[in-house]
Amino acid sequence: MARTMEIPRQHWAVYFERLGRQAQTYPVRIEVENQDIGDQEMARRLPLVGIDLETKGSEIGDLEVTVGDADQNFMHHIDDPTRVYLKVEDSGNIDCIEIEDAANGKTLIFFERHPGLPATVLLGSSADQEEPAPGP
Repeated sequence: MARTMEIPRQHWAVYFERLGRQAQTYPVRIEVENQDIGDQEMARRLPLVGIDLETKGSEIGDLEVTVGDADQNFMHHIDDPTRVYLKVEDSGNIDCIEIEDAANGKTLIFFERHPGLPATVLLGSSADQEEPAPGP
């Protein structure tokens, strides 16, 4: 049975930096769910460039998801993220990253390469961070 783990806010920067190193070029699909636009697919099968946590300026704390290649480039900005969940398949690979925002919206980033990206590589050892708390 698949499981969900929350990535604590204090570990977002480290987690997304590791993700950028380990998952760069993995094809992803980005879906957004919110009340304003409904459920929308924003990008499909584009390589992940990275997920960056804004640390300065008026957008501090926001997330920027960048995907693309030489032919296409797409950036998705997430205002006021509140929680980040990692959904892990029975195989131990990441199915998706779910990012909730203050406006009750969600951004879902699905990893589409098989074999997938092992979750344990990105979570690191307990010396690096605490074990993520179980999610919903």
